[in-house]
Amino acid sequence: MSNQRQRRLEEILDHLAVRGTAQAKDLADEFEVSVMTIHRDLDELERRGAVRKFHGGVTVARTRSHEISAAIRRRLAVEEKLALSRFVVERIQPNQTIMMDDSTTVEPIAELLTGAGLEELRVITNSLTVINQLANEPGVIITALGGQYDPSHESFLGVGAVEAVRALRCESLFVSTTSADADGIYHQEEAVVALKLEMLRSARHRVLLVDSTKFTEASLHRVSGWDMIDELVVTDRVPADLLARIADSTTVTTVPLPPPTPPTGHQSSGLGGVSLQN
Repeated sequence: MSNQRQRRLEEILDHLAVRGTAQAKDLADEFEVSVMTIHRDLDELERRGAVRKFHGGVTVARTRSHEISAAIRRRLAVEEKLALSRFVVERIQPNQTIMMDDSTTVEPIAELLTGAGLEELRVITNSLTVINQLANEPGVIITALGGQYDPSHESFLGVGAVEAVRALRCESLFVSTTSADADGIYHQEEAVVALKLEMLRSARHRVLLVDSTKFTEASLHRVSGWDMIDELVVTDRVPADLLARIADSTTVTTVPLPPPTPPTGHQSSGLGGVSLQN
């Protein structure tokens, strides 16, 4: 694939991450190529599981029963996801066994661990992205969960993955989900729900990282109540009244986001957090 086409595919995904849906003709006009070329591009993105085509166009819109692809999710709430990962990565120590799910909220932890020099750190994950990120990292031992590869999630799901998790135990789990409210956490897809639930059962300390966009309408399937989450880590963009209700059931830690334009000579680390104890 040419570099020019690869750049166009990335730009199409950036476009869809903002707008959700687009007509093929409009994309052709924007990128100054033929409609046939755009359709070939959309066919390739659909083959990767990144988009869904419909007659005359394409969509990546999230619904109550359909999750958007990892390729799109990776482009959303980037600042919040990085702040959450930076906060929790400070807790990871040598000789620990941690588990990471395939969410793009947890994914930055892997990049932050690169070059950290942690010895005998065992990472259990179903995420192909995390596996690739840490595969050559000295001191990191990867346990890759089996199952069927899902190109949209860029991870391994299904019975094989669930059974693999069931046979394992870890000290800390870092996990996310697509929606949450005062009653618990939710996801659109049954296969993902089954795996997340088994992960929650396998960990001694369960940490949920959720950006502020997830506190909207609940997805189709309930994963668990807050009694199965030991700590919720969010940014200060989540409404305080909602967090106060959740804090009745679990520990809530709020990570402040750095100001848009910090004063000259001062840079916020973004690592401070305020906890509400249940």
